[in-house]
Parts: sequence; C-alpha cells; structure tokens
Amino acid sequence: MSLFGKKKCCACGENIGAFYRKKLPCGFICEKCSHQISPLVKYTKFTDVDRLKEHLEYRKESSELLEKFQITRIIGEKERIVIDDKNQLVLFATEGDKWTKRQPDVIHFDQITGFDEYIEVIDSGDYYESSEGIENEVPKGYVSCNFSFILTIDSPWFSVMPIQINRDELITDDINSAEYRKYKEMLNEVKETFRPYYRSARKIS
Repeated sequence: MSLFGKKKCCACGENIGAFYRKKLPCGFICEKCSHQISPLVKYTKFTDVDRLKEHLEYRKESSELLEKFQITRIIGEKERIVIDDKNQLVLFATEGDKWTKRQPDVIHFDQITGFDEYIEVIDSGDYYESSEGIENEVPKGYVSCNFSFILTIDSPWFSVMPIQINRDELITDDINSAEYRKYKEMLNEVKETFRPYYRSARKIS
C-alpha cells in the first residue's frame, strides 16, 4: 500500500500520485514543487523540509526579480551572462533559452564577489574535443582556444558559476587576431562590470 498509494508532497502537502515519485533526502515532492527548484542546485542539499521550503521561498523572490528584469547586455555565445544594468541584476542562460521550462536564478550585482579568467590553449598536434563531442587534431602551426570565466557568488544555494563564452573552439595561428581579441574583450567586460563588488583578498588583475 505504501509503495503504490498516494503520498503527500513534503513542501506543499498536496497528494502525489503513483506516476510521479521524485524523492529528496527530506521526503517526496510533487511535480509542481520540483519544477520550482533551481537547476543550479543539487537535490542532495535538501536534507530537511525547512531547508526545502526556504529554497522555494528564495525561488519565489527570484521569480519576482525576473518579472522586472530589463536586458541591457548579453555577453557570451552558447553560454551567456545576461545583465540588467538599470536594476543591477544578473541571470545566466544558454543560447536559445526562453526560460519557459526552468526559471533562471536572478542575482544582484553585489552578490558577485570574485572573478577568475581561464583561456585554455591546446597546441598543434594535440587533440581537442569539439562542441559536438568529436576529437580533432589541432592543425600544424595553429592552436585551439576556449575562453571561460568563473564567478564567485554569495548565495546559500550555489557558490560559483562557470561560463564558457565561445560557442566553438577558436582555431587560430594568431593570438592577436580580431576573433581572439573579441573573446578577450568579453572576458574583460564581465570582469570590469562586477569589479566594485569583489571581496577577494587577492588582486584581480
């Protein structure tokens, strides 16, 4: 009876049918509530019901911020950081994301407390994995480059946000090319946007 009978959602108390049984450490959760959980948060965080309810309240507040979000800048290609300079808000999205299935997390500028830049360079003769998951050899005289950054975030739900800004690997024989400089400028734009809020003791050059 307990296996196939109805159970109650530990978040809202509604009955859950036998065909939707998502189990969290703190109990079962209904489909509606599970869709409200941030895509950036692992279910293992919810070890008790109070913690889950606290998260759902945070998501409600994030939804209210999304309603007033005004896009002023989008930085990146496949993975993107979307900026509202007027309200000093940020969200993270992927190419073509309409935010219809999963509500994104909206955070304030002053929650971004650190920035790290990463430029991966693979030399000629070595192999890189394309965006389609295919291994390719870097041609002689060229390098393969990917441009990424990691933001440190002051939030009880997630602490870092990694973003790769280029859609496909940049294969180039000139690191001073216009394409290379374009991605470097994107990285610099992100770094400078949130510089006033960095709290790291180390110097972010």
